[in-house]
Amino acid sequence: MNKAAITKHEIYNKLFGFSEQDLGDISDFIDFMRHKKKLKENKIVRLEGILKGYDIDLSELKVFKRRTWRHVDREIGNG
Repeated sequence: MNKAAITKHEIYNKLFGFSEQDLGDISDFIDFMRHKKKLKENKIVRLEGILKGYDIDLSELKVFKRRTWRHVDREIGNG
């Protein structure tokens, strides 16, 4: 695991036990730091080219995402 991943994991572990309000404040602080450092937000890429015009069913991806992040809700006490 690289150093950035370890640091992110350590930060994630430190979030345990904070209230919803506290987490909102932390999120605001992160947004402030991103703005201060002029970091760009992740942008959504629209499907174009060979996939343009096709209906893409992302329901399985949504289920996968929900299952993958279920432990986060359990650890912060929301689920």
